[in-house]
Amino acid sequence: MARLLISYDLRKPNYDEEDYQALYSALKKMHAKRIQESVWAVQTNANPTSVFDRLSPLMHENDRLLVARIGAFKNFQGITLLKGV
Repeated sequence: MARLLISYDLRKPNYDEEDYQALYSALKKMHAKRIQESVWAVQTNANPTSVFDRLSPLMHENDRLLVARIGAFKNFQGITLLKGV
């Protein structure tokens, strides 16, 4: 299984949570865990390209998306990560 980091910048002016409900639902459906406001991690059989291809249509024109393979989740440092990470 691959460990992937998913990061995005939501750049739609004056957006609210409802504008991205489909994106959040897709992340939750693949059992991704939110690490920071715009950063998620997931362990999956999918590769970064297929995850990118699944998520990018759910974003707006000027948004940014990065999906990258990462190493073990146990080897990281962070400050004020979201609860449960």
